[in-house]
Amino acid sequence: MKDSSELIQNALTGICPKRTPIFDLFANDAVFEHFAHRRLDGTDDETVVIEAADNGLDGTRAIMTPNTKENSFTDGVGNVRVKRRWTSWLKTSACSCSDEWARMLERYVEAFENGVSPPFSLGLIEKEPSVNNQANILREQLAYNERLACTMNIHSTPSTAVNALLYYIGLENVSYLWMDHRDLLLRWIGLFRRLTVNYIHLTAHTESAPAVIIYSDIAYKNGLLIGRDMLGEMGFFDEMAQICHTSHERGVKVIFHSDGNIMEILDDVAAAGIDGLNPIEKAAGMDVFELRRKHPELTLVGGVDVTHLLREASHRDIRKETRSIIDETGSEGHLLIGSSTEAGNDIPLDNYLVFHDEVMRG
Repeated sequence: MKDSSELIQNALTGICPKRTPIFDLFANDAVFEHFAHRRLDGTDDETVVIEAADNGLDGTRAIMTPNTKENSFTDGVGNVRVKRRWTSWLKTSACSCSDEWARMLERYVEAFENGVSPPFSLGLIEKEPSVNNQANILREQLAYNERLACTMNIHSTPSTAVNALLYYIGLENVSYLWMDHRDLLLRWIGLFRRLTVNYIHLTAHTESAPAVIIYSDIAYKNGLLIGRDMLGEMGFFDEMAQICHTSHERGVKVIFHSDGNIMEILDDVAAAGIDGLNPIEKAAGMDVFELRRKHPELTLVGGVDVTHLLREASHRDIRKETRSIIDETGSEGHLLIGSSTEAGNDIPLDNYLVFHDEVMRG
């Protein structure tokens, strides 16, 4: 949308923009088709979603293309996952127990320690990127930005080691690994941290985006998936500080992403050096107004409830809550407003458009 880059830059630096920028993740057929002014019919869906993002968003952390039919794929460690429309889920795990996962992680760590290629891929950058590597990635990012025209896409999305473990191995197996193979798990986490630095050096460029988003889904509705003390023992907060330091050296801000309720560790991740927080899930107890009072320095990214407000509230209540968030948490910038997770197919188009219209009023 018009002036998107300037609006987001100002908001991230604490300058009150002319209007609050909209930062969201579209996963809603009706929303895409409304803003693109044409249908997602499988003929040129990639162009449709890009046009919709450009017309409806100032910024996003991803632009998804729908899966036209359900299909399976194998991820980097051998898990079989299923894709359907806008989502995916685990179908079959690569290993049947934590001991099998331990043997797989050990092969991965030993391969790096011996200077050979690892037995499976996590999509990490195994070597420090060269200047040419960095230049090539930047060219790709700028070319994608040209397709988007105005909307700002966050290209660099590093994951924490804990996030990768939970995604690939699962909470139960991680718990067993921590009890039975702790030294191995810590070796793997240390390796993952080093490779994450390589990834940031390769993908974080001020010329293409002013921020990175750290993906780390470590919570659910009632609190943390892994306790604060255990996170500390796993080096989570040190890793956060390392990611923030590396990103800041690259000249970009750091937005921390976790679904669920992370209030117990909010002060810890703020102390690690993050600049922003996403998606601020109200239904899980993340109160955008309380966050602003506690951490006025943080850029709040998201905050508009999708569980109840955008899904089922009246248009009047949607406008009222949206305006309250803008006035009370974004009067001095530091607000990129959007849904508290993503704008999915369970949100009626009319409701999303009411929210969108209220923001666009300035």
